[in-house]
Amino acid sequence: MDITLLIQNGIIVSLIGTVFAGLIGLLFNNATGRVLSYSLLAFVNAIGAVASFLFLTGKESVSVIGTIPFGFDVMFRLDILSSIFLLIVTTISALCAMYAIVYVAKYEKVYHLPSLAMATALFIFGMQSVLLSMNIAGFMVSWEIMSVASFFLVMADKEKASIKAALFYLVMTHLGAGALFAGFFLLSNGKLLADLSSLAVTAQALPPTSAILALLLFLFGFGSKAGLVPFHVWLPEAHPQAPSHISALMSGVMLKVAVYGFLRIISAFPMMPSWFGILVMVLGLLSAVFGVLYAVIETDIKRTLAYSSIENIGLIFTMIGLALYAFNNQQPMLGELCLITAVFHSVVHAVFKSGLFLTAGAIVSETHSRSLEAMGGLAKRMPILSGSFLILALSAAALPPFGVFYGEWVFLQSVVGAFFVVATNPVFTGLLIAALAGFAFVGGLAIFAMVKLFAIACLGEPRTEQAAHAKDAKGLLLTPIIILTGLIVLFGAFAPNLLSILRADGLVETQGVSPMILVPSGGSVTPMFLMGLLILCVGLVWSLRRLFSNVKNERPYHTWDCGQPITSGMEYTATAFSAPIRFFFRLVLRAKKTVIATPLLATNPWIAKRTMVVETNTIFSQYMYEPIGKGMIWLSEKVRKIQNGSIQLYLALIFITLIVALMIAL
Repeated sequence: MDITLLIQNGIIVSLIGTVFAGLIGLLFNNATGRVLSYSLLAFVNAIGAVASFLFLTGKESVSVIGTIPFGFDVMFRLDILSSIFLLIVTTISALCAMYAIVYVAKYEKVYHLPSLAMATALFIFGMQSVLLSMNIAGFMVSWEIMSVASFFLVMADKEKASIKAALFYLVMTHLGAGALFAGFFLLSNGKLLADLSSLAVTAQALPPTSAILALLLFLFGFGSKAGLVPFHVWLPEAHPQAPSHISALMSGVMLKVAVYGFLRIISAFPMMPSWFGILVMVLGLLSAVFGVLYAVIETDIKRTLAYSSIENIGLIFTMIGLALYAFNNQQPMLGELCLITAVFHSVVHAVFKSGLFLTAGAIVSETHSRSLEAMGGLAKRMPILSGSFLILALSAAALPPFGVFYGEWVFLQSVVGAFFVVATNPVFTGLLIAALAGFAFVGGLAIFAMVKLFAIACLGEPRTEQAAHAKDAKGLLLTPIIILTGLIVLFGAFAPNLLSILRADGLVETQGVSPMILVPSGGSVTPMFLMGLLILCVGLVWSLRRLFSNVKNERPYHTWDCGQPITSGMEYTATAFSAPIRFFFRLVLRAKKTVIATPLLATNPWIAKRTMVVETNTIFSQYMYEPIGKGMIWLSEKVRKIQNGSIQLYLALIFITLIVALMIAL
């Protein structure tokens, strides 16, 4: 069979099969229907992943056009950029569907499982369709399917906090969708059925003011969906409330769909002002710093991961912003490498963040709490899961030999190398310094956040009865996590090959400069060599310890403190661990500490149990969103006075509205 036809059929099977899997889950409300639904969802997305991989690694033409049966016209187009992100969507979706087979069965009394299965399928279908859409109308319809389906998934447990988070998400996502619609309207001259590939032509004819307005609208529309500060406020509220496999899809995959949309649309603009690249970079750095600070101080395991996603999205947009500025200032080599590393970071972040959310779901199902303070000692009770958790957390901290490290290393190498080229441009030099300083600061705090996350959850003594009796994940609950862990290790070992794939077939050309090696002090060290050296060192230390240590003279005994047994009350908590960061950044984090004393005896207030509660309120919520909310409530109260039951007044308002609309149209 022709490889192009094979790819087309694979994509079509993935699209149709995803919807069909959702219908099976909706119509058959029993265990067999649920297993069949999620199994089919995993299978068809695996087919889509294979098709995307074949296209990406093959030597096919830039576009693959597909048609769907039953009389529909051309439905999708696949190119290098969309195939990379489609590979992310289908691979992670297949693994999350596999995980859901076991996971959702634990929550039969919490979720309405038939509607959960249908909404999950529509969510995945919407993300696939966004990447494959050929025209503006298809893109926006797919975007809405993705957004509305994820809205229902956030409020799946119907708890008050979930409904509040879902409504907040719905408002933000539709504000963003409105901005995208307006941007497309400007860019296409009102032709919403226009092909996305034709936007580069219409963009050339746009007046400068309209082009700038369209750029800002797209930045808000895609940035709000990606979780870019200050449009991020919905993300740490919505992602933790969703079921864990949906949290993995939202943080690991949906945010990358927004990154794809931004990359796709800005490529249509032949030229853009230099300040736009600076703006994107500044928002990216702000997001990275803000996200990692809150990831450090959070005690909710899923909220910590949500803030970590904001951090990583910030790093990606920092790379994109610097790339835009470099292209605009005759530095194409730096721009190309920045775009390569931005796409590469998107891929590896999708893998490790999805794995971390799935791990969090398995932990929460055993400890019955999302609070790190209710965990502890899980490494002994859940050893296999904790091992994967450790690798994924180290990857999130951008430590070698994992893929995230190599992507950031190539980016920083490119930035350092550019200093000698742009030394006479003070603005460019300042941006390079800001990028280096920002990545160093965020990298250090990311290590702090991930050490807190793993150590408080998995080391020490269990702090609750549930944590003390936790059992290791197994079967389909563990397999996707193991696969994602293996992938992040492979991404580290084969980072040069993956970076080469991103260079191939026209994504970006690096003009002969290879981002495939690390170059410390004039030498060349490949990632595979560095990983082999690390494994060799660990193996050597272990062997020497076994051969020469006089282990027979060691007397095993439990840890004690001056004769007293160690208890969980003596351990560091997540709140205490992050106290130095809260202190040094108190003006930014605005954390409020409250100590609640409860007397053990009513007659003796001096002997009391004390509990410390730390509350945080972000600057953006306090000074941006809360005033806007109060203003809207005030305005609503004033407008409500118009509703006095007078038909004449209502007719007059309709008449005035028609006149204003006609005046605008003319």
